[in-house]
Amino acid sequence: MRGLTQFIGDIRNCSNKEDERRRVDKEMANIRKHFREAAKLTPYQKRKYVWKMLYIYVLGYQVDFGHMEALNLITAQGYAEKTVGYLACVLLLSETNDFLRLVINSVKNDLMSHNEEVQSLALACVANVGGREFAETLAGDVQRILLAPSGKNQCRKKAALCLLRLLRKYPEGFDDLADSAVSPYDRRDAASKASFKDRLLQVLEDPSLGVVTAAMSLLIGLVSHNPEAWGDEA
Repeated sequence: MRGLTQFIGDIRNCSNKEDERRRVDKEMANIRKHFREAAKLTPYQKRKYVWKMLYIYVLGYQVDFGHMEALNLITAQGYAEKTVGYLACVLLLSETNDFLRLVINSVKNDLMSHNEEVQSLALACVANVGGREFAETLAGDVQRILLAPSGKNQCRKKAALCLLRLLRKYPEGFDDLADSAVSPYDRRDAASKASFKDRLLQVLEDPSLGVVTAAMSLLIGLVSHNPEAWGDEA
């Protein structure tokens, strides 16, 4: 991505903070101009300008525009677009930001994807951004990824750690999880006879060491939060 490389090189070659500021202001004005006609931009151009915007943000400058253009990349079909879209979501938005409501359905669709890489991006977003609304809407899908024996090991491991992250942020949502047949946030699997406790303990017998290690971390967190619910089985 030549334009991004050139911009980073220009920033590194600045002799002082004032020169850097002028170069950043010039680039931000250029990005704003192109985002005004975002519909005319190619997927490559959209990625390039969002990458530049994120680089400016990590340099410590305030970025108060372009959030919608960045988040729209999450809905794209290409992995490269989704990557920068999810990164923008994680870096630019807090868990209480109203923009998160606009991407919940897209994240949910990616959690149900059969593509391991896309599913991993969505899991990382849920874990890092969090937010009560994210947890209430998506924790059930994360749980199903973990408990699916036919799922990809990498995704199941990430799902366990994602649930652990949600537990640490919103422990009250996990009070009745042990004996529940479904996630505390999702009742669509109510026909399942096995409790979450039984199904999680079965995961500990998985042949994948990574899955077992991640599931054990989740189990320790659940037991620490509510030891009475897990009893001697844990």
